[in-house]
Amino acid sequence: MGRRRHCWVCGAVLPKGSTRRRLYCGPACRAQAYRDRRTTERIGALGRLLLKAEALDDRRLLRRLLCPVCGRMTYAAGSRRRDAVYCSALCRDRAYRRRHRAYRYVKASESSAVPPRTTA
Repeated sequence: MGRRRHCWVCGAVLPKGSTRRRLYCGPACRAQAYRDRRTTERIGALGRLLLKAEALDDRRLLRRLLCPVCGRMTYAAGSRRRDAVYCSALCRDRAYRRRHRAYRYVKASESSAVPPRTTA
């Protein structure tokens, strides 16, 4: 009796007649493993970029790699959009609220600074 082997992604038992080279139970698990590998490679590349930017003191590259709200790495192009600016939806919402809070404050102060018209 042979040893039972399991899928590397989901852990399901592989079919009995499968070859030794088979790692995944089906195409969905194979695709998921591919996406996971790509994400890991991208995040590793971003980590190397961050170390290089810190070593060279490249402020411009650091601004692109770090979240402007909390300072964490954005992981843009990891499992996210390539043009991601914020590390999470929470930071994106915080930045939005800050911008609009400042806008409302300026708009309110402009309207109160204008003296009321008097009819003479």
